[in-house]
Amino acid sequence: MLLFFIVGLIVHFIFFASIFDIYFTSPLVHGMTPQHTLLPPPAKRLVLFVADGLRADTFFELDEHGHPRASYLRNIIQSKGSWGVSHTRVPTESRPGHVALIAGFYEDVSAVAKGWKENPVEFDSVFNESTHTWSWGSPDILPMFAKGASGDHVFTHCYSAESEDFASEDATKLDAWVFDQVKSFFRSAERNQTLLHKLNGDKVVFFLHLLGLDTNGHAHRPSSREYKDNVKKVDEGVKEMVTLIEDFYGNDDKTAFIFTSDHGMTDWGSHGAGHPSETLTPLVAWGAGIHHPRANLLSDTVSTEWHLENLKRHDVNQADVAPLMSALIGISYPLNSVGILPVEYINSSNLFKAESMLTNALQILEQFKVKMSQKKETTLSFLFSPFDSLSESKQLDIVRRTRSYIHGGNYKEAMDLCRTLIDLALEGLAYYHTYNRFFLGTSVVVGFTGWILYVILIIVQSNMSIIQASSHCSVGSSQLVSVGFGALGLCTIFFLMVQSSPWTYYVYCLLPVHIWYAATKKFWILHQVKIYLMNVSPLAILGFLIMVFMGVEILVLSFFYRWVLTVGLVFFAFWPVLMKLQDEAKITTLSWVLLCLLLAVFPLMPVVGREPNITLVTCAGLLALLISLASLLWFWKTRDRTLDRRDFKVHICQMISHAISIWVVCTTHSSLAAKQGLPLLNQIISWVILASSLVVPLLSTTFLFQRLLSIYLSLMSSYLLLSTGYEAFFPVALSCLMFVWIFIEQETLVKKGLSFKQKLNCIDFSCTADITQFRQMNLDDTRRAFFLVFFIVTAFFGTGNIASINSFDPASVYCFLTVFNPFVMGSLMMWKILIPFILVMCSFETVQISAQISSKSLFLIVLVISDIMSLHFFFLVKDYGSWLDIGTSVADNLLRTDISLLSVSVRRDSAPVCSRGLQPHDDDVIAFCRLQCYKQRERGMKRAAAREQGEVSIWCLFFY
Repeated sequence: MLLFFIVGLIVHFIFFASIFDIYFTSPLVHGMTPQHTLLPPPAKRLVLFVADGLRADTFFELDEHGHPRASYLRNIIQSKGSWGVSHTRVPTESRPGHVALIAGFYEDVSAVAKGWKENPVEFDSVFNESTHTWSWGSPDILPMFAKGASGDHVFTHCYSAESEDFASEDATKLDAWVFDQVKSFFRSAERNQTLLHKLNGDKVVFFLHLLGLDTNGHAHRPSSREYKDNVKKVDEGVKEMVTLIEDFYGNDDKTAFIFTSDHGMTDWGSHGAGHPSETLTPLVAWGAGIHHPRANLLSDTVSTEWHLENLKRHDVNQADVAPLMSALIGISYPLNSVGILPVEYINSSNLFKAESMLTNALQILEQFKVKMSQKKETTLSFLFSPFDSLSESKQLDIVRRTRSYIHGGNYKEAMDLCRTLIDLALEGLAYYHTYNRFFLGTSVVVGFTGWILYVILIIVQSNMSIIQASSHCSVGSSQLVSVGFGALGLCTIFFLMVQSSPWTYYVYCLLPVHIWYAATKKFWILHQVKIYLMNVSPLAILGFLIMVFMGVEILVLSFFYRWVLTVGLVFFAFWPVLMKLQDEAKITTLSWVLLCLLLAVFPLMPVVGREPNITLVTCAGLLALLISLASLLWFWKTRDRTLDRRDFKVHICQMISHAISIWVVCTTHSSLAAKQGLPLLNQIISWVILASSLVVPLLSTTFLFQRLLSIYLSLMSSYLLLSTGYEAFFPVALSCLMFVWIFIEQETLVKKGLSFKQKLNCIDFSCTADITQFRQMNLDDTRRAFFLVFFIVTAFFGTGNIASINSFDPASVYCFLTVFNPFVMGSLMMWKILIPFILVMCSFETVQISAQISSKSLFLIVLVISDIMSLHFFFLVKDYGSWLDIGTSVADNLLRTDISLLSVSVRRDSAPVCSRGLQPHDDDVIAFCRLQCYKQRERGMKRAAAREQGEVSIWCLFFY
């Protein structure tokens, strides 16, 4: 079993890692030659203002009194500059947005796999190509451009990370700090000749990152007075900065100004997905080299709503801003930029525009050439398939014709050809970036398919009486097969060595060879299965396969359509009726039906995080407290001998902790609403409750319901502290359903005559008998495994999509911290996500014990189900789109991998502690074992040892 665990762990780790190696490798290439226009640029310096989190509609629309919120910048639009909407690409987050603006490319998702590091991949930027860049703003944004620069010409001035406090009384102080620092900087330059000399040079960039809007948007929502007032503060600050800089340079008309945003924000204060409120950001440009306002001949609805229908709007993609800045100050285009120069913004000669567009095209073409060269060098010549749409002859022809048009004064035709060349080069870049995707994907799929078949054969061999022990000896694995697989492995190694493939390719290509060799050694089992199925009705076989197919597809669909969970829970609700269990267990059946229907409501509700409602959290906490009190009173009233005074005190302490959690949630959010910050006492209590939730359940008794109640109370306390709305009811409903599931599974076993009806509360995790010897598996155990997977999916997605940062609300962690800290906040949110999962797993451990079947057997079925789902998701992975789209596709595989790892990490089925040498073939064994445990308990012998052993059974699941 240990060997199987290690192999399964390796296989699933490689499968999950392959997703990033196949889909999320960096598209950036290095070794290009810088490209820049030789003509003199219109500007000597550029000032970039980025208002983090500013929505286009909030910026452009008039306020309730009919006045512009940004009066100065609106005056710029109407009298001095050009304007438009910058279309950001999802994921709409700060780092990808700033990389697109300043480096000109859309950062790939491989950056996510490497965390919040400054530069997970090296790239060029406008700042790096400038002679000097001075920047002021957030420590989360500025350092990544400074550390990515070659040399010491990018200077950053950041406030402390603690200043980014969502509970701050006034987040506009972040913007005020930036403006004050810029003023001090220019004042000091007047007394510093060295600095003054640098400032008077060419190709100088000033970057002002304004984070106040994003902070206020998260904390108060974009519709709040704080957010809209912050827009006015930013407008006033921009006006002040423009006046300061123009006065410093003596109004030489050599300064270009650009004002924009990295992303927008939803109405509920989040960003990351592709809603228009997140992807539409303002763009205003004025100063040297920028066109003045032009009349609009074609009106549109959006401009009319903003009362700007008379002025021509020039929309761009976010990455287009980088080549615009490069052209304005005459620097080389960022080497990895894929932006297309928006010539409509440039106020210069047609010759300058055409030459700038040609430079832009050559810069992107250079990336294409390097990418093609890299692939050609690592692919055998007779296997290499070039991108035919942009052959070398076609490249030369387009460049030659473009230069001819420019020399002939046909500038429009030249720019059109440049645009054609850019489009083809970008298409070619995508082609070579995904060149090996089919080869690697095929290798991984073949290997994982072999693994699934291997596990199925192990299940059949271990649990089916149809398998004859002698069959293995008569068939065996032939020497010819061994030699064949060995030769295949050597050929694979030789093929990869010739192509100078990376070491990961060896793993992905050789693993299938080893797995299929192991599977073929068990093919003799298939012969036995074939003989057995010859006596089974074809309709029965077909019906079973259809049910398996439908079940897996329902699980897959539930990852993309939450309402599928509702359909599944409704079907689950009437499952006991179909099994006719209502006659023997009316109350249990009725409870199951009601709780399934109640839980089915949650997937139909809005995603968590949009509208916080602390009243609902309080009500959920009180309901959980009431249920816990009722359970404790029932234990006390029945004078259950499994509950002593020490256990009773532990439960009371947990209930007090639960009540304190309710108080902390209410008082914390009241304090934040009053802008008084997070109370220190509340913060300390929250962390103490969180830490104790991992320890206190270990102090409770190891008897079934008392241990489950203790775990439920501890986890619910933590969950309340992380809740902001209706989701606080979810673990309450889920826990109640899990308790009923334990009872109804026992009723199913009794009805089918597979078990006697035992008192569940007498089950002690510390002295459970060896259930692997009780019975073999049947088809109903497959249904139990399917229930487990479905409930796990429901636990993860019942209140929203966990993969989406868009559904993350910082308010969820306000009881613990309000200062922006992605690692701590992410860890807390992950713990919140895992709590329902833990509740399901603890309940399933009980189901497995009461079902009298080996945990290994059940979890192997779960392993097969989750692995089949993983194959589905492998083909559905997206390397584009929002955090929601990307995160869903990756998290689907991650969740399936987690379940698979859980499945191979089965509990060892050791011999029973109290079996006294008896063979567990009759019902008296369980009663005898339980009696021995009771006697030990009454005499007080080895109680600590019993508790410790019980912890192994339940906490191995607790920490999965």
